[in-house]
Amino acid sequence: MAAHKVDVAVIGTGPGGYVAAIRCAQLGLSVAAVEDDRPGGVCLNWGCIPTKALLRNAEVVHLLERAPEFGIRVQGFQADYAEAVKRSRQVADRMAKGVEFLFRKNKITLLPGTGTLRSPASVEVKGVRGAETIEARALILATGSEPKALPGVGIDEKIVLSSNGAVRQERAPKSLVIIGAGAVGVEFADVYASYGTQVTILEALPRLVPVEDEEVSSQLARSFNRRGMTLKTGVKVTSVKPGGAGVVVETDGGRFEAEQILMAVGRAAKVKGLGLETLGVALDRGFVKVSPRMETSVKGVYAIGDMAGPPLLAHKAMAEGVVAAETIAGREPRPIDYTNVPSCTYCRPQIASIGLTEARAKENGREITVGRFPFTASGKAVALGETEGFIKVVADKATGELLGAHIVGPDATEVIHEFAVGRTLEATLEEIVHTIHAHPTLSEAALEAALGALGQAIHI
Repeated sequence: MAAHKVDVAVIGTGPGGYVAAIRCAQLGLSVAAVEDDRPGGVCLNWGCIPTKALLRNAEVVHLLERAPEFGIRVQGFQADYAEAVKRSRQVADRMAKGVEFLFRKNKITLLPGTGTLRSPASVEVKGVRGAETIEARALILATGSEPKALPGVGIDEKIVLSSNGAVRQERAPKSLVIIGAGAVGVEFADVYASYGTQVTILEALPRLVPVEDEEVSSQLARSFNRRGMTLKTGVKVTSVKPGGAGVVVETDGGRFEAEQILMAVGRAAKVKGLGLETLGVALDRGFVKVSPRMETSVKGVYAIGDMAGPPLLAHKAMAEGVVAAETIAGREPRPIDYTNVPSCTYCRPQIASIGLTEARAKENGREITVGRFPFTASGKAVALGETEGFIKVVADKATGELLGAHIVGPDATEVIHEFAVGRTLEATLEEIVHTIHAHPTLSEAALEAALGALGQAIHI
């Protein structure tokens, strides 16, 4: 049995794991990383990156359909979904190769296979090279998460899809029922609807993207309704069975038939078979319990990313990877501010938010002021032909402290970082409005929303 002796062993090389491994190497630590797929984990190979490639294809289809608005005549174009999937795989492959290059550059040993904890300082790896062991003074667990399903409903990736299966599938079904209207559900709704699928979205909570501000949810629902999607919120699925066009979904609000179903009801931490019980690693509601320094209940064993609890976001995992690495190296990393993690949904229109919603700020007893600015009044948005949506800011009425920002519209996922940096620097509304914004840009809408919260909006 081959043995490797290193300072740090990392199990899982998704965004959290590969960033942790690289940061450890930068700090002079020797590192071995274990991966049972390809470097990059679910995010780079089957989630974040390939889905964004598919969404880009959907955006191009949408633009071609709108070409006459721009004085361009396009006749007889064909949108080949199989080619879109092929392109998404090429994008994912390129990114995975990039992580492999970074591992070589930083002299990180990559071991293909499945890792199992044998002690707080030992990992057994079983893979194509047979059994190997890693002896390390610290372990970082970064095994991520996997799609959930409703009780009693099996995911076969043929009729009942998970997000993993949907991103591999090389055809767009004629009809699709999506169960769950979070980020995964609405992103795939956008993709499939753009390629002609009749999409029905079922959501148990009262609105789409229920974690977002209510006004954002309403805007997205209007957009999806205009695109011909069927939206049913506040409904509970009671059964899923074969029939009709392929499958029948019974709910307390009606019966729905489709060729396929996409399960988008959330994700669960991948903690089984890792050996956590052997070491006595504590769990909390299915996630690994960690300290602010990402250490588990077992000294020298750290957990990061999805397996360490919500929010289940790649950029949150990356930040946790840095904290774990710097802690192991004997540094004093700045603790993560989980109230200031951007949330991004890449459907059309895009959605991005940070901090408190208007409703949550009121629930917290804050006296607030709210500013809104629609993209219909933005010169850049009008020039782009992308006027759907708005920017909304929520601030403390007395001090101007920025409590939250909510965007639905063009490039929302890019613009949100102005507010993220602002909150990190404890910026107030006054400081935002005294920052000159370039014209014409979409970011001007952020300035105007802040002006609106102060009762000083110029362009509306």
